[in-house]
Amino acid sequence: MNTNTPPSPLLGHRQSVKAKRPLTPTPTNTYKSLYTILALVIIIGPLLFIKNQQQAYYYYLTVKETTLRGSAASTININITHSDESSASVLKRTTPLDPAEKFSFVHISKCAGSTWIRIFMDALKLNICPRAEAGPEHSVAYQKNYACKDADYTLTSLRSPRHHVWSQFTMCKYSDWGMRHTANTSFPRTGDGYKDDELDFDSWLGHFTEGNQSTYYKCYHPANFQSRALTSETRYVASGRGGFNPNVTLAMDTYNNLDFVALVEFTHESQCMLYHRLGNTAPAAAISYLSNSCHCEEAKKTTDNQNGTIHVVHHNKGKRSILRNLPPATLSKAEYLTSADVQIYRTALRNFIGEMAWLESDASLGRRVLCPDVLERWEPELAYLDGKGTFNVTQLYQDAVMKQ
Repeated sequence: MNTNTPPSPLLGHRQSVKAKRPLTPTPTNTYKSLYTILALVIIIGPLLFIKNQQQAYYYYLTVKETTLRGSAASTININITHSDESSASVLKRTTPLDPAEKFSFVHISKCAGSTWIRIFMDALKLNICPRAEAGPEHSVAYQKNYACKDADYTLTSLRSPRHHVWSQFTMCKYSDWGMRHTANTSFPRTGDGYKDDELDFDSWLGHFTEGNQSTYYKCYHPANFQSRALTSETRYVASGRGGFNPNVTLAMDTYNNLDFVALVEFTHESQCMLYHRLGNTAPAAAISYLSNSCHCEEAKKTTDNQNGTIHVVHHNKGKRSILRNLPPATLSKAEYLTSADVQIYRTALRNFIGEMAWLESDASLGRRVLCPDVLERWEPELAYLDGKGTFNVTQLYQDAVMKQ
């Protein structure tokens, strides 16, 4: 009996199987070998385009996708070595997007959704759903199945969980919308000073770490907010329905199937990626921005107004980009409430850096877009992502560039 075990085609990468070989080759063994080779050829081919694949592993993959954009042909070359489904996600988010199609942008509260929807409506003038920058803020499932079910692409933006909960808190405390919603509640407001914000933030987080899932001051429930937006079947997630700990596997699957994922910390770089993927028939504003602003050298010479950057501001008080100096007890509460979000964002950040390395490669723009000063600014703020304070976004970028 033949003891050779052929590699499982579902794994998609080379395996070394040690088995005893029969002393004399038989016709059966020969046919099995031929069938195995044929099966691998048939299966590996379709894997060049991956969608809804939960686990796809590659030893080496070269993709050349040729598409006509108007009258111009464009070829994308992608090399991925020994990757998993995260690399499949990177692959999906480096393919062209047709600007003539309909886009659905899932607006997760306090993740720059208003900014992105305004970009699509005012700067790009593309077919975007929803058509209101102030909302509605649906879950991914509800938007895909109901609100924007006829869209061709689904997009969203994610944010560093620590900075996300701070933004939610200040929105509730200082914006006109937040003050209306939290009126006649016990929302913590000791004052408007720097230290007042820290005390109120700690009290606000403490309310939820004590297990208060039903009382959220009629504003935001911060517990794993982004993961809940990725997993909930309900229309809205602000109230905290779905509990503290959403299904991370489901959240990751939803994330992997999105066509474009921006990061708030790298909004400019996310724009560069999107505009490049829109191709030669992209709106003139996208082509101009890509040409004039998506350079490290140029970025240092132009202001936001000069390069056409759009940024929606809901309030001016309480804003901070540096949160690592908050009291350790306060940061621990934030980490407790965002444990699932941290897992999703850490994966999203790794994939985004890989996407940027591809964008900067000779196969794409052939120039640097993610600038050293940007990495330097975010390196200490994002170090918390591995739970030890040693996560290094600069090293992550360097490793991704080396792989290219």
